[in-house]
Amino acid sequence: ACGGREFCPSGTYSPQALEDACLDCSPGFKTGVASGATTCSACDGGTFSEGLAVNCTDCDSGTYSGSSSSSCTDCDSGKYSGIAASSCETCAGGAYSDAGSRNCSSCRAGAYSNAGAASCTACDSGTYSEAASSACAKCDGGTWSNGSAATCVSCLAG
Repeated sequence: ACGGREFCPSGTYSPQALEDACLDCSPGFKTGVASGATTCSACDGGTFSEGLAVNCTDCDSGTYSGSSSSSCTDCDSGKYSGIAASSCETCAGGAYSDAGSRNCSSCRAGAYSNAGAASCTACDSGTYSEAASSACAKCDGGTWSNGSAATCVSCLAG
């Protein structure tokens, strides 16, 4: 017995109907006050608690959570997030990311990616791309490129 809700320890609460018993705040919930709590409330999306929490903790960059979460989840490859995210954003075409990323990286010249890519793809022979491209372009007539090219070069006459 707690001896009343004024004395319930941190992370526990006592509803008025049960003043003599302190109940644990479950994972994904918080009391919001250090002592004397009468309820637990759900953690917002982008935050979590492991239980017995006064406050919820922000998710790190590269992770996310829904409401009432006991942990944060890594963003999938091709996605990213900042601190306290409730969802991950998709990388734009011309960029990529590994799982758990806080941002997307641009594809190098000579490679491209579609939106949500985990990696970039090299341009084929006869095509080229600038950095951060979502597609490779065909070389103009009279020019050529090897694979992974940033530019096309003139063909030699003959």
